Amino acid sequence: MTGLNPSPDQLRRLRAVFQELKAEQDQFLRQVENRTFVHTRVYRQVRDERKCLLIGRKGAGKTALLVGYRTENRADYLAEADIDIIADEFPLEPLFHFFYREVYGKLNQRAGNNRNTDLAHFLDPTKVATYAWKQSLTASAVCMAAQQILDSEMSDQLSNQEKRTLEDALEHVLKLLGNGKGRVEGSTILGPFLVYFFTAFTELIEVAIEQSMGSFAALVAKITGQLSLMAKNNTDEALRKPVQQIRQILDRHGKKVLLTLDRFDDFYDEFQYRQSNDMAIEKRAFLAALLKGLVIAARDLQRDAAQYSWMHMIFTIPMDKFLELQLRERADLESNHVVRLEWTPKELYEMVNRRIAAALDLPEKDIPNAWNLLFPFDVTNGRLREVKEDSFLYIVRHSLWNPREIHMYLKALFAEMEKRPADEEMFRQVVRTETENIIRREFIGQFISEFQGLQKVLNKLGNVQLRTVLSYESLCDKLGGLELFDDCRSPDQIAVRLFHMGVLGVRIKGHRSDGNLAVITQQKHEVGYRFCFNTDENDPYSPGCEVCIHPMFFEYLNIKHEEPYVVNQLVWEMFA
Repeated sequence: MTGLNPSPDQLRRLRAVFQELKAEQDQFLRQVENRTFVHTRVYRQVRDERKCLLIGRKGAGKTALLVGYRTENRADYLAEADIDIIADEFPLEPLFHFFYREVYGKLNQRAGNNRNTDLAHFLDPTKVATYAWKQSLTASAVCMAAQQILDSEMSDQLSNQEKRTLEDALEHVLKLLGNGKGRVEGSTILGPFLVYFFTAFTELIEVAIEQSMGSFAALVAKITGQLSLMAKNNTDEALRKPVQQIRQILDRHGKKVLLTLDRFDDFYDEFQYRQSNDMAIEKRAFLAALLKGLVIAARDLQRDAAQYSWMHMIFTIPMDKFLELQLRERADLESNHVVRLEWTPKELYEMVNRRIAAALDLPEKDIPNAWNLLFPFDVTNGRLREVKEDSFLYIVRHSLWNPREIHMYLKALFAEMEKRPADEEMFRQVVRTETENIIRREFIGQFISEFQGLQKVLNKLGNVQLRTVLSYESLCDKLGGLELFDDCRSPDQIAVRLFHMGVLGVRIKGHRSDGNLAVITQQKHEVGYRFCFNTDENDPYSPGCEVCIHPMFFEYLNIKHEEPYVVNQLVWEMFA
């Protein structure tokens, strides 16, 4: 059974709509008239519940959500600052050298050569980062809001005192940047502010050292005490009144200011690529402290609704980096401030249908059926011929439920359709070939700079005749003697990392009455498959549990298929 055979022009448009894998270059997300952006469960949480920390895996669509959110909600905001963390522009590595060499150097000179303990070790860079992020975010938002209010029709409704307060606040924050009275863009000011407030911390250290007449312990107590007070303070004294006034003005007009922070993934990739062995452990710890400081700063500012209800923040953070953070209040953060960016198959299906409909100029009523116009057939499993799957779910099962991977499969399918019509056999061949490309180009490419031992781990797993499902203990035996990176050498640590990367999952016995687990009947038993994309568990393993290999890695890892069931089999009834 074959579907619609598109014309050459239709195929060209279909390829174009799935061509761009990077959301920042994807013009279809910004076209309101085409409505390719999907209002997912996660989008609604960000919009309606004001979740400010968007945690997601690489390729999960973090940037796409920000782009779509800004396009869909532009009328709600007076001003926006979409700030990208780019290695060449955002000064995180210079900040590292500044903190470890300038600040630590001053402290250790004061400690004297006769001490074994560095004074710098008493400092918590997370507190410094928390202070710097809070002040930088606040100053950026005040600058953006004051500029827009004074330049808009709102200024005509302000009293002279209100105008003067905003003008003084704007002058204050511009002086911090050394900008005088010039106008600045919201997307360019956060980095300089971060540098400024880290420098302000240095001045605190220098003053404390100069004024210290007592013991070494007294100096430590004074510096750490002042740092704790600074980290708890949400607003600089000079901005307290402007912050309150901006809230009142924007409340009257029903407007807010939006701050988005994105592309930490790209920054970490670039950072790891450039990294030398010189102070590598310290650099990794410093970046973790910066990220932890940002998380705490965002939480504290969002909690302070009385002052900052007008400031809406959405920060995207890589899932693996967030899970590495040692957060004391993780439960509170995940409950009230964090949303994990995961897609359901239905949401991925809607995304694909909307893009196909946009390419083929289908009317709104035909959007839900766009996929079936092109691919109306089921696909049989390559080894178990009696098992048939919906063609779209066949693709989803061979992905980590990421939009980027779905885009790559569709792009490859439409390229092949220029040579021959789409049918079941062609579909299966394209998916098999493209799966190899996704693993080599996307999966290994995105992780290898950070996990230098990844290729050795995959090579070992590919040479030990893994079965599709095996016991956890058997898996750990096969991971012995390997390492992903310096701090990840034990088999259980590697297994957890492979779970969060999507290589491994857990096969469990389930019941259809279990509301939180999608189950399917296989060999007269109801089972469920847990992977990183359909569970929130940080450590999914327990003694004696069954570990399964994700289907995307079957060919790459030379998996043995003796079991008479399909791993991670999907049917639409699971997602009703």
